[in-house]
Amino acid sequence: MSWREVYARGLQKVIAEHEDSPIGVVGCWAKGINHPVCELDLIIISPSRDGFERRIEQDLILDIRYVDQEDIARRAGDMLTLSLTECIIVQDPDLRLASLINSLKNRAEKVRKNLAAKALTNAVRYLGLGKRALKEGYSISGCFWLLASGYSLLEVLIWVAGDTPRPSHLMKQFRAYGGAYSQSVSSLLGLSEATTTVVKRRLDFLSRCYEAEALGLLERWGLERLLPTLAAKKAFYLLESNMVVDAYLYLGYLVVEVLKSIYKSEDESFRKAKAYKFIEEIENRSIIGKGVIKLASFTNIDRVVLQDVEQTLISLAQNI
Repeated sequence: MSWREVYARGLQKVIAEHEDSPIGVVGCWAKGINHPVCELDLIIISPSRDGFERRIEQDLILDIRYVDQEDIARRAGDMLTLSLTECIIVQDPDLRLASLINSLKNRAEKVRKNLAAKALTNAVRYLGLGKRALKEGYSISGCFWLLASGYSLLEVLIWVAGDTPRPSHLMKQFRAYGGAYSQSVSSLLGLSEATTTVVKRRLDFLSRCYEAEALGLLERWGLERLLPTLAAKKAFYLLESNMVVDAYLYLGYLVVEVLKSIYKSEDESFRKAKAYKFIEEIENRSIIGKGVIKLASFTNIDRVVLQDVEQTLISLAQNI
């Protein structure tokens, strides 16, 4: 079934609320690579409203991004630009959206190159933090930062290939674009450790993180409230489809993003914490509950050959 059929009721509501605004579908449904349980991503051009809204309509999830046309022009170098170049127009009363899409398409290649360079910079930084953490004896933080480095490296490969990273499709993208770098990136991501048990542990970790809402931390961390619900829908679909490694890689990405969001939050104590021992700080202070961090199942350092990873970084840097 097409997105128009699956999301007919939710779309009707959105259109009724924004009958004069340009609306487009972006993301994996627009690209035609969606899983049946994927959320529908909408862009609404609205000068009077901005931000993000996640809705549930009859067990279906709609993600709505409100943007101003002038803001898009200012942010012409980020992922929003690429999303719009893949946009399928739902309604466009004054042709603003069509005009915007056409104006952005010739920037896509440059934007991908810039995003690849940014992801490579992150990979180098995270690898450095991981190595320092291990040297200083902070093994949990070390394994976390190695995992984060692995995801950034995977993003580099995807951007360089002319595609866009899509969390629940990362394994498919890894198979397509890993090439000569597959072994070193795979070791950082811990793909050989993917099991149904670890997938469920990572799901449990995400749910336990959100129990911190009672402490008033959820909003401060900038985390989206329905993330565990969406993650569970996708993960169980992937498991039922015998795509265990896909579910493992998808949830690992979410785990890394949640923990990075916590570190980047406005919490004063985290701003003072040393990044290379950040995970131990979370555990020692029971920020998300004692022992919960172990559910995240970070990279096993014994399976990582750092020399190979560093050579991969050098090689990718020369190709960007």
